[in-house]
Amino acid sequence: MKRVFSSLILALGLLAVPAQAADYPTKPITLMTAFNAGGGSDVSHRLLEKFAKGVFDQPIVVTYKAGAGGEIGWTWLAGAKPDGYTIGGVDLPHIVLQPMLRPEGQPGYKTEQLSPLCGLVYDADVVMVPEAGPHKTFKDLIAYARANPGKVKVATVGRLTGDHLFLMQIEKLTGAKFTQVPYPGSGKAIPALLSGEVDAYFGSGSSFLRMEKTRGLAVGSRERYELCPDVPTFIEQGYDIESGKYRGLATPRNIPAEARQYLETRFAELCANPEYQKAVKSSGLTPFFQTGKDFGETIRTQGKQAEKLLEASGLLK
Repeated sequence: MKRVFSSLILALGLLAVPAQAADYPTKPITLMTAFNAGGGSDVSHRLLEKFAKGVFDQPIVVTYKAGAGGEIGWTWLAGAKPDGYTIGGVDLPHIVLQPMLRPEGQPGYKTEQLSPLCGLVYDADVVMVPEAGPHKTFKDLIAYARANPGKVKVATVGRLTGDHLFLMQIEKLTGAKFTQVPYPGSGKAIPALLSGEVDAYFGSGSSFLRMEKTRGLAVGSRERYELCPDVPTFIEQGYDIESGKYRGLATPRNIPAEARQYLETRFAELCANPEYQKAVKSSGLTPFFQTGKDFGETIRTQGKQAEKLLEASGLLK
């Protein structure tokens, strides 16, 4: 009888394991944003928070770990408990730049400590200036900057970020020299441009589309960007420049398999929602869903491209 009872308890215990796995998630899922409120990352994450209702069994809650061009947030994410309840937004090429340029021995995350979950959106870069300012075309701006090295102050979101890389590309291919003024997020960079604190802002198209009284001089997409079709591309103006940001999600490494499957499946469902896609476009972003595997490949490709530019600029040896 004891043997039968023990076998029954063992069987019940074994049956309980899948049931526990199926219970995930049992509490809200934290979504870390590595930049200040108001920027492209924050906008895309707030949309996930909104449209997760009805798709996820628990709410997604956005939290901020901003600073140092994303370094603070991504270091925090890499060290978070890998239980499936902490995910984070990652921006390319930002996330591959910090580990490449970090001084030897300085603490911080490594890109391989993060596990790609999915790609979300694409955000083409734009050179923008005040509408009432003196520069009417990109060639005007470049001619002035070449004649007056360092005089043109350019806002970027952080150092060693996608905006910084965008600025470096422009300097390398045009011979112009600018003075970079980094801000912790576009929520700070936009007012700086509008107030005249800086002369230009080299940043995300989503920021440009949310701004009034500004002029876009060039966009980093290969063809004219559907969200701002009046802004000419660099390529049509004679400059071989393509630049933009891929925004997606990642987790700490080694989260439970059932949590990863759940997250991948639910985010795929959310991103396929036509209302979500409409909201993404309305915010100045382009829907660009990728599976975790494909987003991981995008990270590797962006890393190789960034490495070449940094080597050519003498910043990486």
